[in-house]
Amino acid sequence: MRMRLHPLFLSLLLPFAAAPALAAPPSDAEVGDAASFGKNAKWLGLVAGSVFLDTDCTGDTIGNCVTLNPAPAVTTFRINDLDSITLPKKSTKSMLCHWQTPIVAYSYSNYTGTDQYMQFRAYPIYRVRSKVLDDPTLIDPGTGLPFNGEIELPLSGVSKFGLLPNGSYQYEQDTSTRTCIAGLISAKNLELGYGLTPQQVKEFFKGPITIHLDIAGTVQMVDSASIYFGTRFLGD
Repeated sequence: MRMRLHPLFLSLLLPFAAAPALAAPPSDAEVGDAASFGKNAKWLGLVAGSVFLDTDCTGDTIGNCVTLNPAPAVTTFRINDLDSITLPKKSTKSMLCHWQTPIVAYSYSNYTGTDQYMQFRAYPIYRVRSKVLDDPTLIDPGTGLPFNGEIELPLSGVSKFGLLPNGSYQYEQDTSTRTCIAGLISAKNLELGYGLTPQQVKEFFKGPITIHLDIAGTVQMVDSASIYFGTRFLGD
């Protein structure tokens, strides 16, 4: 005679049944960046700053105005610490992403009596600080020197180059947005690009992270300019 098991007894046996095998997480080869795969994006903060270029900066009380060299000389500039944010510990797990928007207006002219080469280049520099980078044995591959607490990351901004005929004048405005691809900082580039160990990468994202905004550039034959960069950061 065949015995039938009571349903209650069957329910007690279920936890001991063989569990289905869990699928292995995707690899970098499959998804490009396995560390951030499937994670939710988190808003982390905003930095913003402005720089002005003029032939006369008299009256500038903030220190954001750069006096241009007389044409056709080149003017190179960099203004540091226009803004900064400090992210609390464990704000993100494997990356910092950026949504960067420049709003730039500039004029240039040539009354020198001969054709001149003109250029306008303005870009942001993000200095990312972490206690992990205080380790003197960690060497910045870009400089060959210790990081001294921070990684300096310039990103592309606004560029204009060309021949400027004598007697010409131009005014231009530029605005666009550059969003995250590989990230401003990611676990992968900290390890492969900057030589941090996996443990140091974990400590980097576990601790507070400070981001400073600088704006730099090079101009020639420019009369005046207003340069603004605003960047919002996201993490996972």
